[in-house]
Amino acid sequence: MKKILGVFAIILMLGLGWSQGSVYAKSDDAKIEATNFLKGSGIITNVEEKKDTVTLTVETTGKEPQITFYTVTSETMIYNSGSTKKMEKAAFQKGQQIDAYYGKDKPMLMIYPPQISPELVVVHDAKTFGSVKVGKFDEELRSLDNKLNLKVDSKTTFENTEGEKIERQDLSGKELIVFYTVATKSIPAQTAPTKVVAISPEKAEEAVEASNFVKFSGVITDITNDKNQVALTVVTEEDEPTTTIFTLDNNVLLLNGTNAEAVKKESFQVGQKIDAYYDKNKPMILIYPARITPEILIVQDKEKVSFSKVSKFDQDMISLDGELKLNISTETEILNENGEVITKKDLEGKELIVFYNITTKSIPAQTVPTKIVAVNYLSADLKQIINDDHFIQNGVKMIPLLQVAEQLGYKVESYPASSQKTVTLTKGNSSIKVIRNMNIYSYNKSLRLFLERPVLKDKKTYVSEEILDILK
Repeated sequence: MKKILGVFAIILMLGLGWSQGSVYAKSDDAKIEATNFLKGSGIITNVEEKKDTVTLTVETTGKEPQITFYTVTSETMIYNSGSTKKMEKAAFQKGQQIDAYYGKDKPMLMIYPPQISPELVVVHDAKTFGSVKVGKFDEELRSLDNKLNLKVDSKTTFENTEGEKIERQDLSGKELIVFYTVATKSIPAQTAPTKVVAISPEKAEEAVEASNFVKFSGVITDITNDKNQVALTVVTEEDEPTTTIFTLDNNVLLLNGTNAEAVKKESFQVGQKIDAYYDKNKPMILIYPARITPEILIVQDKEKVSFSKVSKFDQDMISLDGELKLNISTETEILNENGEVITKKDLEGKELIVFYNITTKSIPAQTVPTKIVAVNYLSADLKQIINDDHFIQNGVKMIPLLQVAEQLGYKVESYPASSQKTVTLTKGNSSIKVIRNMNIYSYNKSLRLFLERPVLKDKKTYVSEEILDILK
């Protein structure tokens, strides 16, 4: 019963989470979201420490508790509600009550228990009482959901998420973490906060994900081969192992972790260790064990030590999670996912599969990669379409939706006569619905935002270029 209710809760969250998570304040010009975050609360029942992360198993209180796995990284903001001080991720303990805040636009996987990487975790101090409010506030320091009004005084301290002192005027336009002890029973409640932490817009929005993929590592325990489709049963190497079945079709990129060469799906053996990467937005059937078709699967060699990383990298070749810096040499082989040789310049804006042997112990670690494979590589034909037909709107490149989508194999249906003027793209299990003149679009029934609203120009619909991350 617990698992059924949990799955039902996830369906509700995925189907309704955008509308529920978007609390609005009234405005003459437009509706303003009261917070960029969704909140999950509960008691820590297990703490699992890994090399760079801590995974918290958290259960809600009540007759039918729901379980969520929260993965805490070095980027996660952690505060104690009583002392208002920052905490290290190593300080988590069983029995602690926490509130986890994560971006409302963060892609959610249809699995139970949910697995979430929060931007902020607040640990409730068992000895020192303290309340916390996370949200946006107006110029009078009234929360946009009209629940709390701040009456700051000389005892209130202001700082940013780096712990640096700031002034009251620096709070404008930022999401705030407010620490306080008592509040009036008025509407809105009023309080003299002890500390106010301003979250930078970059942290609050988390517009750029470090990777489009979720990683699953484990050992192959069973292999089935039916009608040209191979299914690998993979079990994690943990105290409480998780099982996932990975189905391999001809579109999965299969690589050897040692030499980065392509492998055949018929060559897998029981006992091999693999790393599977699948699109975090991939629709999934709510069953256990989960059954997933990954985009990338890397098999590890038992005898030869080698490493691989899948991530996005910036212009300095530093991964967006800040963990690895690439020092590309003339010996580094650079390819696209089709095996064609490309240049370092072609890597910009792509998800990279990086193969390497050794790294420095610096932060970030540095390595000279042996091979780099660029995923989401744009073909010459697609590049030509975009180069020949685009324009810049408010600093954002707008590209022709129909031509780009059809080049990538999508079926495009336009409904210009409808009140919403929608365009629907379908390909396999992927479905995207775009509404002209609105920056909201749906991807596999989850709502997302464009950087710039789609527009109709010369009888063609143009959308902002970041849609390529999903279409590819």
